[in-house]
Amino acid sequence: MSLKNLTMKKILNILTLSLFLSVTSCTSYKLEVQQGNAIAPEKVSQLKQGMSKAEVTALLGTPLLQDSFQQNRWDYVFYISNAGKQRERKDLILTFNGNRLANIKK
Repeated sequence: MSLKNLTMKKILNILTLSLFLSVTSCTSYKLEVQQGNAIAPEKVSQLKQGMSKAEVTALLGTPLLQDSFQQNRWDYVFYISNAGKQRERKDLILTFNGNRLANIKK
């Protein structure tokens, strides 16, 4: 092979690599974003009326929202944003009567 052919091959390889790198950088990676309390459905199914606040906290963790004016209501809110898709919201609202779980709203 001549020197000219080797030089042309190197240039072609460099151009091919440059094109490949520039094309792969055009697409962006879209991260899945989760915010709030991610609660597994099997944990929600373990909730029973009459459980104490301490038992609920041990099972689900602390609630995302505790209203100062409605201290017997705990809100577990979870948002998930998938790559390029619409944001999805899931709510779990627990109402207590005193220290005992009275109502579960999914």
